[in-house]
Amino acid sequence: MKIKINSQNVAFFNALASSTRLKIIELLMPAHKNIKELATQLNLSSSIVAKHIEILENVGIIKSKTIKANRGVQKVCQVVLTDYHLVFDERNKSNELIQEFEVNIGHFVNYSVFGTCGLSTRDAFIGICDDTRYFSHPERVNAGILWFAHGEIEYVLPSFLFNSLSKIKALEFNLEICSEAPGINENFMSDIYFSINGTHLGTWLSHGDFGNKKGNFTPRWWYLTEYGDLVNIRIDQSGTYINEQLVSEITIGHLNLSDVNDSFLKISSPINTKNPGGVNLLGKGFGNYDQGIMMRIIRA
Repeated sequence: MKIKINSQNVAFFNALASSTRLKIIELLMPAHKNIKELATQLNLSSSIVAKHIEILENVGIIKSKTIKANRGVQKVCQVVLTDYHLVFDERNKSNELIQEFEVNIGHFVNYSVFGTCGLSTRDAFIGICDDTRYFSHPERVNAGILWFAHGEIEYVLPSFLFNSLSKIKALEFNLEICSEAPGINENFMSDIYFSINGTHLGTWLSHGDFGNKKGNFTPRWWYLTEYGDLVNIRIDQSGTYINEQLVSEITIGHLNLSDVNDSFLKISSPINTKNPGGVNLLGKGFGNYDQGIMMRIIRA
């Protein structure tokens, strides 16, 4: 999430200008806690902690909900987002036109997947796990998570998005993703490949299949992968970057984008690579980021 450094976001920065509130965030990162647990660990009264929680909630850093307990009710708190990006100066981008689109992870148009695999909505699995036929199930469009041990999945980028091709400076994708281990394995590396129109953009190394704590948006009944890493892919006139690191010299001009023919984004995990660790792709209703695949077109 981007936070601009300006007077409109004073409340956000004030919320962080407290050692107590920073400690609260630190305590909530490993696991959810209620007000009483936080008060005990901080050696403060519950009423004081509740005021700090309210400040953090007001700016969207944490969220809380009231649930039934053995004796009455309790307020349980959790961190909402774990990544904030401070934007100091965007004057050099003032002439840019940015178009943003969201693609649900279930809206893939082609797939070839193997091994441990499956899909699920927030409410239930789609068909039977490890049966690849269910990747063709009509309900797949509502999937909030999908996974496969190796193979590939492809999304269409409609041609109408690329009108005025000469003005396109960059293309960005933002998605939550991680490895796919049998069960859960925090140390399970995977080489995940990204390509557009058959042109390999670069490879991102995922370090694990994460389930040591509950994802911020993952349903309570879920027991497999809980969250992934937020990965940003940017292709511009100088090359391809993954999480701001240059991974290849493929530029926007190499992609064969067309305003007549559709383009295709492919995400794959080959079996013949150094770390064949599969893919978990998390969308709306799962993980730590309540989003599908975010696509941005930056024009001059």
